[in-house]
Amino acid sequence: MIIRIAEKKDVDRIMQIIADARESIGRLGIDQWQYGYPTREIVKEDIMLERGFVAVEDGEILATFALMLHGEPTYKKIYCGAWLSEGEYLALHRIAIDSNHRGRGVAEKIVEFLLEYANENGYSSIRVDTHQGNEPMRKMLQKNGFEYCGSIRLLDGQERVAYERLV
Repeated sequence: MIIRIAEKKDVDRIMQIIADARESIGRLGIDQWQYGYPTREIVKEDIMLERGFVAVEDGEILATFALMLHGEPTYKKIYCGAWLSEGEYLALHRIAIDSNHRGRGVAEKIVEFLLEYANENGYSSIRVDTHQGNEPMRKMLQKNGFEYCGSIRLLDGQERVAYERLV
């Protein structure tokens, strides 16, 4: 499996994976991603800014994610807890794995990539947030060494649980 920066030609496949993830999240009874987010325009912007990535195996895109290199404004304030570090961090967003490939170690490969990228580029940690009810994502984070740190608030005021993993 390789992880590479997403390209314009990948947009349709990325949107298929996001739609698949949206359906899976919806079956959990939570509203995360249920109102059109992330949009095609956001995916295109991620590609244009070279922050969109895909995991590819045998020519097939299995997963997608966005990697923010310059922090995340909503992470400046954390509630009911504290971040593990004060240093520069990568912010992981919009991770989605095709349902036909979940449970095959794709998330672990993505985390390995993130740790290597962070280490090579001087970041001290990786931060991520998710919906309180997104148990599959929370379990994946914990399984891959992320620690629960508290909660953050999105720009629209919604609360999300926040995790961090030191590099």
